[in-house]
Amino acid sequence: MSPRRHGPRVLAAVPLLALLCSSLAVGAQRPSLVNTRVSTPFGANGHSSTLDGRVFVGNVREDHATTTTTWLARVFRPEAVTYDAQGRPGFASAFSPGRSTQVSNGENALAFCFGNAAQPYFLSGGLAIYQPYLFDSQMFNGPNRFRRRSVDLRVSQPFTAQADISSFTTGNLEYLTTVTGASLRGIEPTMTSDGRLLIFQGGPANDGAIDHLMYSYNPTPCAAAGWSTPRPLSMMYSDTTSGVKRYPLSWQKLKAATGELFGETTSGALVRGAYAWVDHEGRNVTYTGVIYTDGARREAVSLMGADTNWTAYHIDGAINTDRGDIAHLFYSGPMWNFEQERAPEQNFPAGSSNEAHYLPVTKTHDVLALFGSNTADYNEVDIGELVDPFHVLYLPMNELVTRAGAYDLARTPDLSGRFFTGTLAGNASISAGNAVTQSTSGSLWEPHGKGKALVLPGGGALNVTLSDASGTLPGVGGYARGFTVQLAVKPDATIHQGCTTGNPYRYLFQKSGALDLIYESDSRVQMSFVINGQRVRLGRSPVLPVGAWTHLAYTWDGVTGAFGEYVNGVPTGRALPVATGSFRLGTGALAIGAGNLLNTETCPANGEGSFRGAIDEVRFFSHARSARSICMTSPGADCRSQAIQETPSAGQFGMSQQQPACNTYAALGSLACASSMHRVCAQRGASDALATSTNTWQTIQQLIGNRPPISLFGVLSAATATDVSVACGPIQHESLGVTFEELSRFHAGCVDERVSQGFDCQAAVHRFCNSLGWTTGQLFEMTSRPWAACFNASLIQDVPKDQLGPASNAGAFASTDSKLEVSRWCQARGHGAGVVQELGVGVQANVHCFQPAVTVPWKLNP
Repeated sequence: MSPRRHGPRVLAAVPLLALLCSSLAVGAQRPSLVNTRVSTPFGANGHSSTLDGRVFVGNVREDHATTTTTWLARVFRPEAVTYDAQGRPGFASAFSPGRSTQVSNGENALAFCFGNAAQPYFLSGGLAIYQPYLFDSQMFNGPNRFRRRSVDLRVSQPFTAQADISSFTTGNLEYLTTVTGASLRGIEPTMTSDGRLLIFQGGPANDGAIDHLMYSYNPTPCAAAGWSTPRPLSMMYSDTTSGVKRYPLSWQKLKAATGELFGETTSGALVRGAYAWVDHEGRNVTYTGVIYTDGARREAVSLMGADTNWTAYHIDGAINTDRGDIAHLFYSGPMWNFEQERAPEQNFPAGSSNEAHYLPVTKTHDVLALFGSNTADYNEVDIGELVDPFHVLYLPMNELVTRAGAYDLARTPDLSGRFFTGTLAGNASISAGNAVTQSTSGSLWEPHGKGKALVLPGGGALNVTLSDASGTLPGVGGYARGFTVQLAVKPDATIHQGCTTGNPYRYLFQKSGALDLIYESDSRVQMSFVINGQRVRLGRSPVLPVGAWTHLAYTWDGVTGAFGEYVNGVPTGRALPVATGSFRLGTGALAIGAGNLLNTETCPANGEGSFRGAIDEVRFFSHARSARSICMTSPGADCRSQAIQETPSAGQFGMSQQQPACNTYAALGSLACASSMHRVCAQRGASDALATSTNTWQTIQQLIGNRPPISLFGVLSAATATDVSVACGPIQHESLGVTFEELSRFHAGCVDERVSQGFDCQAAVHRFCNSLGWTTGQLFEMTSRPWAACFNASLIQDVPKDQLGPASNAGAFASTDSKLEVSRWCQARGHGAGVVQELGVGVQANVHCFQPAVTVPWKLNP
């Protein structure tokens, strides 16, 4: 099958990559919106949106005298979303006027339930017709009993900027009952896309009490009867029901931000929450976790699930703009349906393009687009960077939410999963709002922080106690061969005022015997690491502006000894020292905003003073991060074209330096190593491919185009116990985010990442890519969803598995040995590498060989 792309334009090799990257990026830049709340004309007291994100129904009026609720249905029209000169979206015409209906049975919050997620509507007579169930609770003057009713919603001129509701009717009420015949009681329902998992606010006794997150499961989608007896959300882990274990929310025990476990019995410390919204596949749940000024739990919009390491994450960003500013109630989102990167064949309707009108705007791997009805706003939440296997420390600098569901204004959480919680000292504080982290001009293209920040008037700090009882945690008790420090700093505009004598330098942070970052009296910073027992000072950075945010990052590669310095995501290019070896922080006290000994002097003439200003997003990693990763986590920095050109240091060219679990020969067939091979190809393979390509224009378009992450997936070409040769995929390919719900339509056994390297998912990805016009597919990465590379093979042949080798003949196709056998078979026929796509009648392996863009050797563990 031929690919959907246009034929290549052949050019001679072009040395001016920077110029080409810059020119291609013009008009395609998208700002970060994680710190920007956008107003919308959509408002209601609770709402639900359809699976395709195009129809919203909200409660717009309640008549207490007659117990009558007015529901208004409106069409969300992405075709009418506009973008200003900075890339900020506008929604003035994006919601249709709509059509209302009245119901008179105490209706309050509601949730759509679809029996078939693949077909949320059908077309007839020029209308898009939606016929889901609407679940709601009899809360308004009622006993909090859940019900369902059928709904018929008809949209005229669908999928246009003129779309609107032409009719809105509802069917008869049916009360929900459990397997024992009891009523299902609670409020604020939310459903997964398969119609089987219901999450809501309720009580462990199923008696109509509220204030806890609960769940119930039904093997029959959207049914009225047969729901499991409600259980607290924190008890999903211990639920042995096979259907429940399908949802990633159930795979690990749920934890508070401090690392304390939530209760595993009905009498334990349960998750206190309200206004839940579960994503389509049951990976994460969004909820509000703290009591608002009106006495209801309407503060601290939070996220918890597989993409937060099953830990309650009080979202640090625009959605929680100010502590106590407004009541936050209901949010929902379209998931990935409006992504600019999405293939037209994945869209509703199939074949439509999101190129000109898209959400989210923030361009990273996984960003939730969330609409609030009671707040009449739109927010974006980046979940792609919350879990990183190299995280040593991640302090967002917002206030901590305790397991009991209250603010702790004296602490900030550690999102690394290590739970090195930060505690305020002296006069330091967590800002009450996000104003401090905005850019000075208000521009989205000026460096800024995210959410709340650590505010330091001088004489304060944030203290962290690092611990490692086993002495094996890389970068803490255990030694690391690489390290990265990232943070954002905003020196006070008057930080130097009156400080005219001595050497009044100040600490941005200090860990005695390990590292420190000094803010010098000339507005430069100087980073130091202790390598092999010797303090290595990196010298003074360029001058940082006062009264404005700057993103700083320092990397160290212990294999080559190379250091890197980045200001606002861009390498400074300064000559830096070289120091090979290993590094660890060690246990004990880390001070941020001051030295380990707190100095309260306004002008520390003898140095070692405390910082005056604000600090945000402090992150430590146990490897040297790539320029691209640093750039993507520097909001407001215009650094993308430079990041793609940065050549990684040699120490990054190791499989375990890209994914720590990819550290043995046996692991080379795992998902961890598939991710590692992708990452080495995306970094080194991109530049090598450019160096050898005769199709330079097309190559550059592929590398910086709208298919993140930069793909160049990798396949095993050869391997020993210490070395790996990776065949990076053809330049001409398509890199796509997909969901397991989508993949399961092509093969029912491809249900989640636990089976991603098996034949069920291999077959599903093959068929998915076939449906897009490509011959071959490969899962190459897993973030909050799987990523597929689609490409064309140069040879396709069914091969008896005994001809491939003993591992393949034994059926161990996910093993390292089998993958190498397949590539050797292809190499013997003049091709660079190969993959198996499906297994015919148990003995015929469907082998796809290809010519890689480049094949490069790497170390497993540099």
